[in-house]
Amino acid sequence: QKKMVVRAGNKPLIAVNHCIGHIEMGRVATRISDPVILYVSGGNTQVIAYSSKRYRIFGETIDLAVGNCLDKFARVLQLSNDPSPGYNIEQLAKKGSKLLDLPYVTKGMDVS
Repeated sequence: QKKMVVRAGNKPLIAVNHCIGHIEMGRVATRISDPVILYVSGGNTQVIAYSSKRYRIFGETIDLAVGNCLDKFARVLQLSNDPSPGYNIEQLAKKGSKLLDLPYVTKGMDVS
């Protein structure tokens, strides 16, 4: 199917890493040359930095990714997926008046 689209448009097919695509769009939009990124997308949560023309992962979750956690939390609260669970959680949080202390754990490079 992709090959048909490429042939019809007479354009080359270029493989792109999904994560890097998101990051590069952010770099272009913000004009930041060497960002440190908290990448949160679905099943991925990683701390990534750009150095020496390469992206390097400095830490990632090994249990539950933040995106999946937000999705599950939104389902518990019966929030809509439109436009996104994280956005809807944030809107509710802005109306809140209590701040709860949560445990912070770092085990080596694991940022769970």
